[in-house]
Amino acid sequence: MIVKIKKSLKDAEHRHTAINAFLALTIRILGAGMAFLFNLIIARQLGAEQSGYFFLALALVMLLSAVARLGFDNTVLRFTSADAGNGHTVKAILNFALKYVLPVAFIFTVIAYAFASLLAEIVFKKPELTDTLKLIAPAIIGLSIVFLVAMSLQARHKLVASIPCQNIAHLMLCGAAVVVFSAKSASDAALYLSLSLGVSSCFFYWLSIKNLNNNGEKPDPQQLWHSARPNWVIIIMSQAVQWSAPIIIGVFLVAEQVAFFSVAQRIALLTSFILMAVNLVVAPKFSAFHAKGDDVGIRKTALFSVRLLVLSALPIVLFMLLFPEFLMGLFGEEFRQGALILQVLVLGQAVNVVTGSVGYLLMMSGHERDMRLVTLISGFGVLISAPIFTKLFGAVGAASATAFFISLQNLLAVYFVKKRLGFNTLMFWQKI
Repeated sequence: MIVKIKKSLKDAEHRHTAINAFLALTIRILGAGMAFLFNLIIARQLGAEQSGYFFLALALVMLLSAVARLGFDNTVLRFTSADAGNGHTVKAILNFALKYVLPVAFIFTVIAYAFASLLAEIVFKKPELTDTLKLIAPAIIGLSIVFLVAMSLQARHKLVASIPCQNIAHLMLCGAAVVVFSAKSASDAALYLSLSLGVSSCFFYWLSIKNLNNNGEKPDPQQLWHSARPNWVIIIMSQAVQWSAPIIIGVFLVAEQVAFFSVAQRIALLTSFILMAVNLVVAPKFSAFHAKGDDVGIRKTALFSVRLLVLSALPIVLFMLLFPEFLMGLFGEEFRQGALILQVLVLGQAVNVVTGSVGYLLMMSGHERDMRLVTLISGFGVLISAPIFTKLFGAVGAASATAFFISLQNLLAVYFVKKRLGFNTLMFWQKI
């Protein structure tokens, strides 16, 4: 394996991928560390019950923000990547997306605030959740902005700004506020998160449009909407796979179980932070190769990136599978109960890693409709099975349903990559 990678590095395009992936990985490690520290602060500062309320509210706003973005995440990434050198076009694409996303995000914020007490008392049967839902509602707007801005920055290979925009800045600000002001309740943490997102979203939007040139033309609105519509379904269903389980647990189980699952989920996601780092580099490349009609470039970059992923992620997967109680125990003794949840979720993320960047392969090469079908199957699978498994087996059941459909989603995407692009990412040892 190592010999093959050394040989591949003689290719200039592969060297560029590897160097930028290493840079992205370095920043991602910082981001993963910050996310881990943030979750640690929330769990230890608030305790299992209050952190459960916070994580439940966070899952809800993450899901609502995904709906509010109208599928423009990957559309901004794809079209900006293909025209990254033209500043006027880059700014026009981002502003076009924000023009439609912000009003929807604002409406969701108002609805979430207005119906907070009904959601808390009737849906979740947790009256104490009301204030937390009200105070975290504005985060829907902030999350919508930072995700779109991060995609624009990523498309232009500005990884040093893109990753902090999406994953680091608001968590760092919120975590610092929780510690400095000694927050003791979920509602306090929710307020700090909303304020932190307000600050970071404004700053990174200013940074993303700063010093852009006036080259290029306005994008074709029809093309953007044509891409965004299937992407919208993809984003909603992908987020449903990730965030519906904590919400379903919040409906059927006590707040502590939400906390155990949420902490385990966030630890398990560390398994795929290497995949996320590689995606930051290869997704714009896939789009650029597709725009030039370079199918060979797409194949080479995809298979090379999978080799990097398998080599890098395997030790992390094994550590999490062997020492789940130790990892969960870092968040407090009571969190050790979630060790089995962590093991189940890690297995799902392991499949996510070894299949490679199959989702971006499909979306950046114009096959959004295939990815839409894949995410519809996995999304509805989780939404149907998670409530049943949660009622039967508790949080472990929710974890099992989530892990299974994450795996299924990626394996189906592998099938469509093989069908549309002619190669199998699981066969990463094949000659590049």
